[in-house]
Amino acid sequence: MINANSRTGHIVVFGAGTMGSGIAALMASAGWRVTLLDKDNLAQIAIDKSVKGGVFFLPEQAQRIKPGNVETDLEGAVKDADWVLEAIIEQVDAKRALWSEVVAHAHPSALLSSNTSGLGIEEMSSHLSPDARKRFIGTHFFNPPRPMRLLEVIPTDQTAPAFVEGFNAFAEQRLGKRVVIAKDRPGFITTRIGVLSMMIALNSAIRHGIQPEEADLLLGPLSGRPRSGVFRLADLVGLDISHNILLNQQARLPDDIFVQSLQMPPLWQTLVDSGRLGEKTGAGFYKREGKQIFTLDFVTGDYRPKIEPQLPIDATLAKAPLGDRLITLLGLPDPYGAFMREAFLTPIFYAAWIASEVAYDLPSIDQAMELGFNWQTGPFATLDLLKAAGADLAVSPLSGLTEDEKSAETVSQAIHALLSAATPGFYAVKEGKRYALQMSNEGGIHVELPVRADRISLSELAESGKTVMETEDLRAIDIGDGALCLELRTKAAVLTPRLMQSAFEVIERAEQEFKALVIGNQGNMYSAGFNLKLFLEYIDNNSWNHMEGGLDLLQRLSMRMKYAQVPVVAAVHGYALGGGCEIMLPCACVHAHVESGIGLPEALVGLLPAGGGTTIMTGRATANLQPDEDPLPRLKAYFQTLAMGKRSNNAFEAKRMGFLRECENLCWNIDRLLFEAKTLALALAEAGYQPPPKPQILALGEGGYARLMLEVDWMRSAGQISDHDHLIASKIAGIMTGGNMKSAALVSEDYLHELEREAFVFLCGTEASRARIQAMLETGKPLRN
Repeated sequence: MINANSRTGHIVVFGAGTMGSGIAALMASAGWRVTLLDKDNLAQIAIDKSVKGGVFFLPEQAQRIKPGNVETDLEGAVKDADWVLEAIIEQVDAKRALWSEVVAHAHPSALLSSNTSGLGIEEMSSHLSPDARKRFIGTHFFNPPRPMRLLEVIPTDQTAPAFVEGFNAFAEQRLGKRVVIAKDRPGFITTRIGVLSMMIALNSAIRHGIQPEEADLLLGPLSGRPRSGVFRLADLVGLDISHNILLNQQARLPDDIFVQSLQMPPLWQTLVDSGRLGEKTGAGFYKREGKQIFTLDFVTGDYRPKIEPQLPIDATLAKAPLGDRLITLLGLPDPYGAFMREAFLTPIFYAAWIASEVAYDLPSIDQAMELGFNWQTGPFATLDLLKAAGADLAVSPLSGLTEDEKSAETVSQAIHALLSAATPGFYAVKEGKRYALQMSNEGGIHVELPVRADRISLSELAESGKTVMETEDLRAIDIGDGALCLELRTKAAVLTPRLMQSAFEVIERAEQEFKALVIGNQGNMYSAGFNLKLFLEYIDNNSWNHMEGGLDLLQRLSMRMKYAQVPVVAAVHGYALGGGCEIMLPCACVHAHVESGIGLPEALVGLLPAGGGTTIMTGRATANLQPDEDPLPRLKAYFQTLAMGKRSNNAFEAKRMGFLRECENLCWNIDRLLFEAKTLALALAEAGYQPPPKPQILALGEGGYARLMLEVDWMRSAGQISDHDHLIASKIAGIMTGGNMKSAALVSEDYLHELEREAFVFLCGTEASRARIQAMLETGKPLRN
């Protein structure tokens, strides 16, 4: 039976479409053996496409997938499979027929799951044997399966709870998913609410004459929704797919007044009939021609150049709290206000009406919409925000829909009863404990939400008084069991001299009062590195002493972390770049989320790693050499990484590039990152951790420098790099080979640190490096000058 210990296994995936091949790639990346079956050679075509599209963490992970033909390979494939997953066409009859054949040959303990966005799980499995039905569940992965965190799991009344519990633990710990249990109703949670939300918004925009650009702005990040807005989202989903989902729901939900009231806009039908289905056909509500984007004109039916929306909104609104933004948007003059009240509020009211039908608790609905459709806050968290901001929620829940009067009254009463029961809100915090309204109780009783031991919330710990030390830039929080967490709190967790000075104090507190220290946060990234704007100020003011002092501070912090008396573990997620990488590399251990982008890209801004990064990478390149081994090949690989400013796209690549060590395990579930890092840090402490001895690093001298620069010289001669790229590379090569040393010798970290600072300050004195820094600050893109 699949559970959290199932680190390897065999899965058979039926259907090599976008979803099936994506799930196959995810499982192969997680270390499983995969058999992908479809008609003819479609499976091999899908694997090749996945490799080219970068779906795998590493291309060679595709070798774990064996392609096959469903007509000839089914029996042999499923007989030893631990998990059989079907992701074929969204038709119940086709799925039932396939499962009849699969169950006849599958291993008697195999997990069986249908990947579907909304078809009935009981309906497609009711003809199977009782034993097979005990192992049968619905799985709704989201596209693309690797980065999308949500996984809806849909058991039937016949599914054995042990199979569900084991699979949920596996999906969370080994695949990095946030599992939400949904009831076996058409559309489950996300499709039921999400598609209706999109269709209501489209209908409302067309009816009110709201242009696609305007609607996408109003229902984008400004209102806590994803950048795709509504029309762009429709193009991404596919107009035909959305249409089919709506028709399916209307057929299966005859008593759902919201679903039955929706009609396909004539304009939508025109697009479908003409084959303009969205992104996959190159045209839908938007069309791209070269680099120019065109928008469908509702009146003429032709495409016009995309415009910047001009709405009666103050430019500062985007910086206001979400609740205040929503109040403003809902109160806009018509037609914009009418559109927002229909398009934004109606789906939220709908979620309230169907809550007990599709889910077992309110937080499941909020989590599903937040992770599945990238809503900043789910329906009930949004209602709490609106209530707190003073919104008038006494509007018609069926605004903009054509409804039967009697049915509408019944629905309105039910929704407003739930809103009244949620006084003061759907969620509450009392004495550090979180509560949520119990759906089945009309008296407004809140139940305590379970606390998971494998989840750490720094904000909740801070609210409960666990802060040990706090400054404007960082916070040290007691995360329990003798572990302290150093949380960087600047924007993008950038490093500043003030922050680094405070970090020394946190390390000292950890040594005196705790067993271990974890460096991590729950923002968007581990750290984007040193504040480039500060470097530019140093250059413009000729503050070379301040600059060198800042570098010295970062180097000393790096060494303080490396030689701390307690184990220091970096919990890395998002980006760890530049100086952020340099406060990761010296840690006793790194626990990185699999999607982490890690690197030392200083060369792209005309600089080089001078916070200890070049020194550490040199040490790694030349450590543990075999007798008579030429150190140059290994050193050259590290040199090229630094000289070209490379960074990894994920943590697997970071291991290959040397930013992570092979012994360091990776975290799949970002929700568990701090917990796992804490567990690792405490394990090191309990195992008798001792700081490492200071190393002597092999520097290859002038001969090594010349050999490193051979290829760089050729690249400049061939016009592949600029003169300034060549200069930067020469400075990095000089540090890694020991400066002006005539021959190879062992050197100290302090010696290489001095070379780092000297080369860094030299580059800052060049106009080309200043221009690169300026360009990165202004455009966010590297300048190749």
